[in-house]
Amino acid sequence: MRSLLLTTMCLTGSLALVACSNHRADTTDLNKQTSIEVPVASAAFTAFGNKEKSWRTVVEGNKLSVEADFLKPTTVVVVGSANTEGVEYASTVNGHPIILNIRKNTCIDDNGYQNEFTAILSYAGKAYQGCAVAGAIETAPT
Repeated sequence: MRSLLLTTMCLTGSLALVACSNHRADTTDLNKQTSIEVPVASAAFTAFGNKEKSWRTVVEGNKLSVEADFLKPTTVVVVGSANTEGVEYASTVNGHPIILNIRKNTCIDDNGYQNEFTAILSYAGKAYQGCAVAGAIETAPT
């Protein structure tokens, strides 16, 4: 349990995610580990994807801003949770759940750039694959 607590604490901040990448939980069954709600005020991420539909999200504190081909630009308050696999932010938009999962796995984007995290944005029953970086990048670099 102490290992899970330490791992969860590492995942609450984006910089801590990088620093704790070699930490392993003392359990063999990750599916039995529960997610716990964490303070999201210290974490910030920018996630994006271009497969099938283009999308981009910015998480800063307890706010998630979304720009997507399938959704008009919007900002919602989210609840964050963490487990040994990564962090998740959840809310609802237009009556549909919206969930952003960020995992500490290297991700190569459509332009061939390496990013520090993988991301999955789920909305209205569909999942969109992408990458993520630490920090809230308000405008995309051009």
